[in-house]
Amino acid sequence: MIVAPPKRPRSTEENVLPLINIVFLLLIFFMLAGVLAQNPPFELTPPATADTEQSTQLENKVLAMAADGRLAFGGEPIEREALPEALADWPDDKPLQIRADGGLKADALGELFATLRGAGIAEVNLLTQHKDP
Repeated sequence: MIVAPPKRPRSTEENVLPLINIVFLLLIFFMLAGVLAQNPPFELTPPATADTEQSTQLENKVLAMAADGRLAFGGEPIEREALPEALADWPDDKPLQIRADGGLKADALGELFATLRGAGIAEVNLLTQHKDP
């Protein structure tokens, strides 16, 4: 007659150890992730702004330049000669946003900057698109 060896009862420690490991790893993760946002050592109250109609309109006004040099301002095609007139009422404290084609040559963009400087635009933001590696 073949007798099976008696089974050893499982220890409760065998079930708890993986749980302790996972909880410990989660604790380390949240400790590191929580350090990313630093709070200032004193209380801050950010300034309030009045959302005026002009500021809303300026956010929608983007100067676009195609690879062949065509321009559009606020979604409407515009000639380079008419650009200073269209930007005459642009406020000095707001940068002009420019969306240029990636195939645009640098000298064409330099000529556009010279035209904008002549129109009285002191600051521009060149909009780009994030490229994943």
